[in-house]
Amino acid sequence: MKFLNQAVVVVVVAVALVVPTRRASAGQSTSATAVNVTDSTIETRITADLKQDSALAPRDIDVDVDKGVVTLTGTVRTEDERASAGRIAQISGVARVINNIEVNPNVDESKLDKAANKTKAGLNKAVDTTAKAARKTKEGVQKGVGKTEEGVGKAADKTSDAIGKVGDKMSDASVTTGVKAGLADEPLLRDSSIDVDTNDHVVTLKGTVASAAAKARAAAIAGDTKGVTRVVNQLLVKDN
Repeated sequence: MKFLNQAVVVVVVAVALVVPTRRASAGQSTSATAVNVTDSTIETRITADLKQDSALAPRDIDVDVDKGVVTLTGTVRTEDERASAGRIAQISGVARVINNIEVNPNVDESKLDKAANKTKAGLNKAVDTTAKAARKTKEGVQKGVGKTEEGVGKAADKTSDAIGKVGDKMSDASVTTGVKAGLADEPLLRDSSIDVDTNDHVVTLKGTVASAAAKARAAAIAGDTKGVTRVVNQLLVKDN
């Protein structure tokens, strides 16, 4: 009986020693799993979050992650956008965020200028093509007689009208570019967001400005631009 009691004591002590060890091992494994977030996973999550932000989605922001340290590079329009990108990058698993994003108030205007240049190049090609068609039509008029000559003449008139319309569109594009350039050079409008649209030499201004003085200045710049016949000022003043 004494031997049996000693055996029971030995078994109880062994179980008491083994169970905490197993629990500790399980806890260590869980902790290690929770911390295991790869740089690639962090980069993918941050990039996706930036694209879901309406203000930052159009911006070119590059995300690089090295051992949990996130480096942001690229260009945004305002300091608020730069700060917002830094906050979005601070997700779980990130040790530190290095925000090297540059602020350029004219970043949107640069994109618009590129689009305007492409549009102008396309219009120039259209003018060249239409002009060649007009010359061929006029040659046909000189060779034609009677009704044929009249019919060709009407075709030439329609072609000339088409050339005039293309020329008007090209002039509108040039006017838009000139107005944007003038607005970009005005310090009073540095923090403004202005959209310029030109139709038959009439310029419409839309967007937001910081003050009534800035609104009036934008209209004055547009009105002084070569080719502008009238300015429709629909700018709104921000509530401070």
